[in-house]
Amino acid sequence: MKWIKLIPLAVSVWLLQIIFSDFLSINTVRPDFCVILILYWSLVYGRTMGIGAGFLFGLLVDLSGSGTFFGLSPLSYTITGYLAGGLYHYRSRLNPFYFSLSWIAILFFQFFIYCSVQYQDLWEIDRQIFWGKWFGTAIYSISFVGILQFIYPISKLNDVKSR
Repeated sequence: MKWIKLIPLAVSVWLLQIIFSDFLSINTVRPDFCVILILYWSLVYGRTMGIGAGFLFGLLVDLSGSGTFFGLSPLSYTITGYLAGGLYHYRSRLNPFYFSLSWIAILFFQFFIYCSVQYQDLWEIDRQIFWGKWFGTAIYSISFVGILQFIYPISKLNDVKSR
């Protein structure tokens, strides 16, 4: 694997996260572009790459001032890399519907972990607002994955490693 080819993409996604995340936020719900890249890399290169990229991206996001709870981003991104990397061997064997359902469930779980810590006060005050924040955050980022599907579909990931 050519690590040099991955670094410019990682830096550009990180800058995209820093610059456009606040601009695209809707009532404190913002998209997470880094988790999309971690999902793609985990599905292409496997669990080890997903865990490593998730942890490094999480540290980078937290150190750049985007994260409010230090350590939350590395934790949630690493879990996403681990779970999505588990789908690495099954992407050609699973029914495309179940495969898509699997990575969508992984993203929902990642955002549940993130929102459980980020909005822990809402859990005690008003659970309906908490569930709305969690669902809104997850759907907002998953919609960007849906848009990216038209440009670079996950079903075509088998072709990436051969380049």
